[in-house]
Amino acid sequence: MPYWLRILRDCVFPASCEVCDAPLGVGHPASLCAQCLKTMRPPCPPLCGVCGVPLPRAAGIRCAGCTLHPPAFTTAHAAALYLPAPAGASALAVAVQALKYRRRRIVAQTLGALLAERYPYGRDALLVPVPLHPHRLRERGFNQALLLARALGRRRGLPVASRALVRRRATRAQPGLAAPERRRNLRDAFAVASPATVQSRHIVLVDDVLTTGATADACARVLVAAGAKRIDVYTVGRAP
Repeated sequence: MPYWLRILRDCVFPASCEVCDAPLGVGHPASLCAQCLKTMRPPCPPLCGVCGVPLPRAAGIRCAGCTLHPPAFTTAHAAALYLPAPAGASALAVAVQALKYRRRRIVAQTLGALLAERYPYGRDALLVPVPLHPHRLRERGFNQALLLARALGRRRGLPVASRALVRRRATRAQPGLAAPERRRNLRDAFAVASPATVQSRHIVLVDDVLTTGATADACARVLVAAGAKRIDVYTVGRAP
């Protein structure tokens, strides 16, 4: 939105932070206040060299999960740490929940800007959002991963293949499921709709949060089978 339109909008409809409800200045370009954005720090090392989960100081290069069940993706990075605990949810968790469950699509632009600022991969990547099943898409009205991928793509000049990957089977909601249950839940859930789009390409899978990595792994496996050269995962948040 042009700056003068933002000024006019904010004069008529004063904006507030989507996380803490603090007033935002006239013409403020983001949907979150500076203080909330300041808390969204990148995960601190040491991190698993594959899935990016924070590790104890004495841990090795890979976490136990990636050692026992090596994922099909090469690496996973997140813009910030995601802490969903109701008693102490991080600003990032509140923002992601506002986007997904309160349908505050404007938050995707701010989180997409954060992704672009901390983008860790090359300029040859093809962004592929993790898809929703059509039934879930109709319920929600949008795919938050696609909104994030488009915001990231615009800011970094990266192409987005919005329909390269599809979810062909409805699955149970993942929250509350252990890692083995998540893997079983996602078996045969994804398919590549256009193999020619991903063949021999470096793919960056984009999603809101990485928890166990089961969803990203399931997506990566079908992309590798379709001929993708390399799969990396990039999310706004990483659950510890």
